Amino acid sequence: SNNKWYINCINTNCNFQLFATLCHFAPRKGSLIMKALSLLDITRKINNVNLSHLKSLGYLPFLLGTHRIGTVDPVLVQELAPHKNVFDVSRDRVSLQENLDNYEVRSLAIQEILSELRQKKELFPSLRGWRDECYDVRMQFSQPPLFKMERSCTPLFGVKQYGIHINGIVNAPGKEKSLWIQRRSSTKSTYPGKFDSFVGGGIPDGLPVFETAVKELNEEAGFTMSPEMNLIPCGAVSFLHHSERGIHPQTEFVFDLNLPSDFVPLNKDGEVEDFVLVTSHQLLDLIQTEEYKKTSIPVALDWLTRHGNLAADREEDIADLLSEIHIPLHKLYL
Repeated sequence: SNNKWYINCINTNCNFQLFATLCHFAPRKGSLIMKALSLLDITRKINNVNLSHLKSLGYLPFLLGTHRIGTVDPVLVQELAPHKNVFDVSRDRVSLQENLDNYEVRSLAIQEILSELRQKKELFPSLRGWRDECYDVRMQFSQPPLFKMERSCTPLFGVKQYGIHINGIVNAPGKEKSLWIQRRSSTKSTYPGKFDSFVGGGIPDGLPVFETAVKELNEEAGFTMSPEMNLIPCGAVSFLHHSERGIHPQTEFVFDLNLPSDFVPLNKDGEVEDFVLVTSHQLLDLIQTEEYKKTSIPVALDWLTRHGNLAADREEDIADLLSEIHIPLHKLYL
């Protein structure tokens, strides 16, 4: 129980000591020591809601024509009802008006209403993270976008959200395979100060998946892709999460990137406090604490599974774990 591990922070102004024991973790002064949960418990805290439960809480289906595209927060339903030129609000659904018949018209009409709602942050915590950046909203990822929406508002409508995560891997000769992870800035509106994947971000309107990954690499880690570097697509993880900000039907496209052993990440956009290099075993310990961003844990579990750290002979719940991080969201609103 006294077996501890230590990591050095790259930011010399923020050196700290992390340690994990079999059941406890205390990463920094003043943090709560908490008992580690099982991996299956953790994934079920991420996939923590279903549509039947949301219906019982007063959430309503969000429709475009006859197609369901989201799930609307009950408080938001009341705010949308007066805007009859954009939303048709009935007892059992919220629909976009049929005369809003193309991407540009829908996007502009919705944006005008959301800009008014921006002042009501006490009602909608998600709006505290207003970014002036939009996500495209689609019925399915392979289909054309229906409209765009300020990203901080998307959980209020329960529309499908997409992002990218990159595992920054270091294979130093004679050493255990390691990964760079980040500690999020303490000024972030979501999960401030939590550990997170090496690089991650939402896919903004109009930008493809790979181009988003390249952009985030440069902004978050100061890394510029060169011709000899290979950003390896590794599929995706998906989950349905309910937080104080709303509903998150989230799909994260995952990439692996092998980095030089002498590479040191340097954040450019102010969204990262520091970076830490950890081994696979240290990562496994870390995600079983509250110091890791909850909705990034599926990406870590995916990596640990693909690289042999989690397998049927080591983790009896492996089949359930894999199901929990690959929820079939393409069928969510059919």
